[in-house]
Amino acid sequence: MEKEVLFELKREIFHIFLGISIIIMALSFTWINYFLFCLLIIGVILCLLSLRFKMPIVHFFLKNFERERFIKTFPGKGALFFIAGCLLALKLFELNTALASIAILTFIDSVPPLIKISKIKRKRLIGTTIGAIITFIAASFFVPWSLAAFGTIIGAISEAILLKSDKYGVDDNLIVPLVSGTLMMLFSGLVI
Repeated sequence: MEKEVLFELKREIFHIFLGISIIIMALSFTWINYFLFCLLIIGVILCLLSLRFKMPIVHFFLKNFERERFIKTFPGKGALFFIAGCLLALKLFELNTALASIAILTFIDSVPPLIKISKIKRKRLIGTTIGAIITFIAASFFVPWSLAAFGTIIGAISEAILLKSDKYGVDDNLIVPLVSGTLMMLFSGLVI
């Protein structure tokens, strides 16, 4: 049980680190789209190769961050879909909306499980509330607070729906930034 908790803790911290890194790179470099595209292609190749071979660095990351059920069927699934979701957001939306949707993906997906790992009572309610607040604050750096609130709510709803439909293989790392970014973009004209 404790090993499982540590594994989930590492996964969520990696998720946050990856999201923040992509946001910082997007703010710093104009070539972020090319970088993410190349990273995605290399990642797909490495994941396909890892189905047949144990490559030292790739195997280390899979062993420490990938769920057991995907190692033999779709290694690197979460990371690949995370990068793809961020890349699509950066290609489809203007920069601030894209960054807000990446922030929503980064925190709405990771903070609630971190609270659930803790020893706090009523973990689900508290985790969801703290996750929504942190997500809202992060998204507010890039879009007006009303859009950040709207995007956070939509992101949380998308996450909850996709969590229940996980058996169909739909990945929230791809869908959440697209749904939240699209709806923030559509409603940005209504925000002063």
